[in-house]
Amino acid sequence: MKFFEYHFHGCAGHKTIELNRAAYEEMSRFLFEKAETDGFLATFSAAPIDNLVECLHFCRNLMEGKPLCGASLDGVYLEGPFVRNSGGMTADLLAKPDLGAARKLVEAGRGIIRTIALAPELPGAMDLIDYFVSENIPVSAGHFSCTAEVMHEAVGHGLSGITHFCNNGEGDIECILGRYSTKGPWLEILADDNLSCEVICDGVHVDRRLVKAISRIKGRDKFIPITDGCAATGMPGKRLAFPDPAGNVSEFDVRDGALFVADTDLLTGSLATMDKIYHNLVDFGAMTEADARYACTEAPRKKAGLL
Repeated sequence: MKFFEYHFHGCAGHKTIELNRAAYEEMSRFLFEKAETDGFLATFSAAPIDNLVECLHFCRNLMEGKPLCGASLDGVYLEGPFVRNSGGMTADLLAKPDLGAARKLVEAGRGIIRTIALAPELPGAMDLIDYFVSENIPVSAGHFSCTAEVMHEAVGHGLSGITHFCNNGEGDIECILGRYSTKGPWLEILADDNLSCEVICDGVHVDRRLVKAISRIKGRDKFIPITDGCAATGMPGKRLAFPDPAGNVSEFDVRDGALFVADTDLLTGSLATMDKIYHNLVDFGAMTEADARYACTEAPRKKAGLL
């Protein structure tokens, strides 16, 4: 079994929002030939609901048609639009929780949505969690800035994962006279055995020592290594430009092995591939080779409901 891309926005100069088979064939080939990866979820960040519906219809047709030439498209990961912090997304495309919009997404993506991320502190988010869970769609907290209490409440409603843990708004940890605390849900997330954690294990987004600690706290099936891969993966150059879901072109800088919004220190996509993630987990001392292979193959497939 080869590696699996659980949270993936693109590679080889292409983004998942390019709704044409040729782009997906090139991404599929790159993953299989260059990254030892034979399956992926097409991840879509915040976009207008009608655009996301179109993405879901495209992916369904692709999955039901002739297989791609390399890695297979095995479902969709919706990273928004019901989130709070834009990060590398276009802020104008974020949306407030809306049950009608949620129903449109579920209708278009029934059976192929493997995860949907939202910010649990937004008004109406708990109703959306209830709805998605009732439709057997796993819900993850992503691009949020909530309290520990809100996170605990969301878990009670069925929230079961954290999108790229340590790259949201989990809150800073402080130490006063030897007592550690945080105003955010960072410790709540680590302590709650119901929550799985995706972690970008490229060595840039999250400190390698923290990768090691989180993997050991969360254990075999609650730790999901991801790339959060983007179109710049596998491409040469230091300044790249890509369109957002609304068609607006944004520029990015390749620096320190990762992608930043141009002329800023705002870290966005990773340039890692899953074969690199596997070797990082071993090199960081986080896992044995056998456990790292499981984490990069079976664990994400189980989380996606594919095993």
